[in-house]
Amino acid sequence: GHIPQTPDGELLTGRLGENMTLEEGQAAAELIALNMCSTMREELGDLDKVKHVLRLTGFVNSAADFTLQHKVVDGASNFFWKVFGDKGVHARSAYGTSTLPLGIPVEIEAIVLIED
Repeated sequence: GHIPQTPDGELLTGRLGENMTLEEGQAAAELIALNMCSTMREELGDLDKVKHVLRLTGFVNSAADFTLQHKVVDGASNFFWKVFGDKGVHARSAYGTSTLPLGIPVEIEAIVLIED
């Protein structure tokens, strides 16, 4: 999984519905997707080796009454669709949780099919 870390190493923190807006959560999820692409490029040498993004699982640090976890993870899903087109369309789960490591708002893991 990946967490929302900026290029200068800063971790985004917050809880959706408490001290973070939906839009801020979506931006955090998009940052995670960007970081995942960076990791894939580093490991594969080229994003063209990605055959398909198969599945995303998102965990959203949520206040008790926050119910838009799926909308938060849309930030990552939409980013993968923009980068990979049809190869970025995937299955997905989004879960609300009362806390995440380091106080981060979102954590996302991906299963990606790659070429040999």
